[in-house]
Amino acid sequence: MKTRFNIIQPIIWTALLTLSACESFTEVGTPQSQLTTPAVFESINTADAAMGDIYARLREDSMVAGTLNGLSSLLSNYSDEMQYTGSSIEIMQFNNHTITPSNSLITGLWNSTYSQIYAANLMLEGLQNSTALTDNEKARLSGEALFIRGYLHFYLINIFGDVPYITTTDYVANSVTSKTPHEQVWQNIIADLTQAETLLPVEYPSQEKVRVNKAVAAAFLARIYLYREDWANAAAKATAVIDNPNYIWVDDTSQEFLRESTATIWALHPGTPGLNTKDARTFIFSSGPPSKPSLAASFVTGFESGDLRRTQWVRTVSNSSGSWYSSYKYKKPLGTASSEEYTILFRLAEQYLIRAEANAHLSNISDCQADLNKIRNRAGLSNTTASTETELLEAIAKERRFEFFTEQGHRWFDLKRTGKATEVLSPIKSGWEDTQIILPLPQSELLLNGNLLPQNPGY
Repeated sequence: MKTRFNIIQPIIWTALLTLSACESFTEVGTPQSQLTTPAVFESINTADAAMGDIYARLREDSMVAGTLNGLSSLLSNYSDEMQYTGSSIEIMQFNNHTITPSNSLITGLWNSTYSQIYAANLMLEGLQNSTALTDNEKARLSGEALFIRGYLHFYLINIFGDVPYITTTDYVANSVTSKTPHEQVWQNIIADLTQAETLLPVEYPSQEKVRVNKAVAAAFLARIYLYREDWANAAAKATAVIDNPNYIWVDDTSQEFLRESTATIWALHPGTPGLNTKDARTFIFSSGPPSKPSLAASFVTGFESGDLRRTQWVRTVSNSSGSWYSSYKYKKPLGTASSEEYTILFRLAEQYLIRAEANAHLSNISDCQADLNKIRNRAGLSNTTASTETELLEAIAKERRFEFFTEQGHRWFDLKRTGKATEVLSPIKSGWEDTQIILPLPQSELLLNGNLLPQNPGY
């Protein structure tokens, strides 16, 4: 599958051996040394740099990168968050629900993700064979690689349905692999994340929250348990993160997406000091009609009166032809003296809403209301009037919609996991079909590996 998964030759790690003193993230920049895989694991510095390269791949070319081709853009177009009037036929297919298996954006999501999974597996195999690193060093790096492997498979199964769960760098085996049964994929994700949580340290491996630690694994497990409807475990993991003194609630919506936000659990370093997020470059525009995706007017008008998220996180551009709205959570598309914004992948607000939803299902009404009000009050809104399980779940879904828009596909995944996709999208998407709950497998991959057949229904 071009790893086949896009990996034909054994990987040569390109590592920066001289670590920057002014940034607390191990960056991979202009190559100073090319190291074959075994040599990487003879030193903690080179092993750390190789792990840093995996994070750099997430930042530059992954599903969660804030690019036009990442999930924050594509799935916001696929759901009811965004509209698109630009010239890209392939993005328009996402917006109109007319995606074909030959869409290169689908192929890109698949290939880049499996390439990154391959890199994580290569790291795990190298660590297992290393005799130079200490047990603590191997445990920490193995925890990071296991987290990345589970994290990426989570997106694959939610986007494509049944997919191969790849745990080896064996090219021959990978080139003819078949789909792993749906339930087994989920169990493998949970197993990888549970082991990662055990291996990862309490403290971050760097001074900033740009590499994963034990709490990041717990936060992700909370999300996984929510999706799996394991309400007790979802609430327990979310509570562990909420109670962690490393994370402090931010009361001001204008401070939520800044680099120094105390509510950030895990973020992507922008790569170079002074750069900011790709998200800002993807979503911000200054004239209309925009060539970039813009927030749908029906989404923007759905905010309650007085919601500070509408004021702080949405930007309006108007001229004589009309008005258009851009996602404005990240406000710095250009460089600054020092980086001011990082792309946030996990933040405290999600943990409160996970716990609220879990408690609604567990009939812990007052606890659910308290967490829901935490979100609403920060947005300048009054306490919820919802008091039954049904009312509370509807209120939580609404808060998630306006809290997480244009963030790594949250809205689409919420519609999918709660069974609301057809109800919400069929009236507004002329191309909607019930089978579009998952995307097509890339046609190029099916041609390379017949064991991936059949194609997903409807494509």
